[in-house]
Amino acid sequence: MTPMRGNYFYNNEILADFQARSKATLKGKEFVAADLPKQIGMPTIKPKSNTGKYFVEFASSSTLHGLNHLVTPNRHPLEILLALLFIIGALVCLILLSFIFWDRYQNNATVIVVDNNQEQFKISKPALFICPLPNVEYKKFPYVFKKYNIEHTPEAEKFFTFLSSATYENMTETPLFDKVPADKWLEILYDLRQHVPNNILKENDPYEGWITTERGICFSTRSVVAVYATLDYWRSNNWTTIPVPDELPYYNVDGVQENFGINCSALIGVCDPSELIVYDTPMKLAKSRTMQQGIISISEIKTTPNVEELRIQQRKCKFLHDGGLETWPIYTRNMCITECRMKVIQNHCNCRPHFARPIDGINTCNVTQLRCIGRITNLLFLYEYPPPVCNCVPKCNVVTYQVGITENAEFYDTPVNLSVMNLIVEFPQVIYYRTMLYGFTDFLTSVGGAAGLFLGASVLSFVEIFYYCSLHVCFYIKRNKQKQKQKQKQKTNVTIN
Repeated sequence: MTPMRGNYFYNNEILADFQARSKATLKGKEFVAADLPKQIGMPTIKPKSNTGKYFVEFASSSTLHGLNHLVTPNRHPLEILLALLFIIGALVCLILLSFIFWDRYQNNATVIVVDNNQEQFKISKPALFICPLPNVEYKKFPYVFKKYNIEHTPEAEKFFTFLSSATYENMTETPLFDKVPADKWLEILYDLRQHVPNNILKENDPYEGWITTERGICFSTRSVVAVYATLDYWRSNNWTTIPVPDELPYYNVDGVQENFGINCSALIGVCDPSELIVYDTPMKLAKSRTMQQGIISISEIKTTPNVEELRIQQRKCKFLHDGGLETWPIYTRNMCITECRMKVIQNHCNCRPHFARPIDGINTCNVTQLRCIGRITNLLFLYEYPPPVCNCVPKCNVVTYQVGITENAEFYDTPVNLSVMNLIVEFPQVIYYRTMLYGFTDFLTSVGGAAGLFLGASVLSFVEIFYYCSLHVCFYIKRNKQKQKQKQKQKTNVTIN
């Protein structure tokens, strides 16, 4: 047969060798070298079973390096064994490295870096919390008791005065008083609270208000999440989320001062404006008729936007919108701690205290149950990290404020009952950033590099494996059935002839 011009192969045989064989005489054919290439690629064995033929077809055509050596004829068994061992060893190494890369992606995907460019710092102003001691105005007792139909007795005054500044440590000393239902205590305390002037920081803060905390009813300002702890929010059974502004008020110069005055003794605390205080939040006592000076030390951790695409278990922190709490519509670490602490109280004393958000079907703690809370303080992790069962991970963006009160305190000689606090703000030297270290693309790159190193594989190789294990099997079975039908027809025709 005369091949067409430009055709270099005939019947899977190299054309030059085919022509030489065709022209050679019977005597000359035996001089054709036996090792001359006669086909494309390496020769393959010819198994008898369909499964073996299918594997030979895959191994001989796959882009995975080394598989073709398993189906090459005239191999010594030792050679086949060595090839198989090397392929298995390479596959094991790839799997082990892939597990290491996956663990790095799951557990070490982020890193903390340091920024010391102080000129570019924007430090958020802290939220201020003022918890008067005691938080009752005695002149309000007659009006409030009349409003709630409470008999005005010394025992009633003593009980609500104690209740306004009750702590976990002194709840075992709660006076016995059963004249008022426990679910009314919080409303009464709100009506009895001390007066704190509005706009106390002279900033026209829209977030000012009274909130319920583990320290009692406190006045808050600059806290964008304080609304979730207000009596009105709880009473209306509100679960809506209040939008947080893109940019909070911040300091742009170092050494600024915060000044405010109140007409009573109080516990003063500062914290992240996107956070609430809890029982172990450091609080400073502002004494009556005293001017005190303190220094606010600040540290901050920010999170870059690319970290948000990671799962919570990978970044090991939460944003406000991550949620996950049962009694709060957003997530903060202190909200999580408070919720977990209330669950412990609920499990041991069968109630929720009056300063916790009420839940349908669960009673508010009465006097006896308050004393129960005082007896289980060792279970409430008051001054230690919450147990792992609480799952209270840190916030992704958090500012920590520490207030140190100086020793010098000046007492007024005037009869005005006023507590003045002067706080000097010191800027941090560095800010920490949580940023992406090992993302999903890094994981793919690492696994792909290891697959190329050990198996010479690429994306196409894995596509081939999937194709040969799924779709191509159907085509192969269909092709074998057609061949069997043709053979049966040929046999039938031969028998008839």
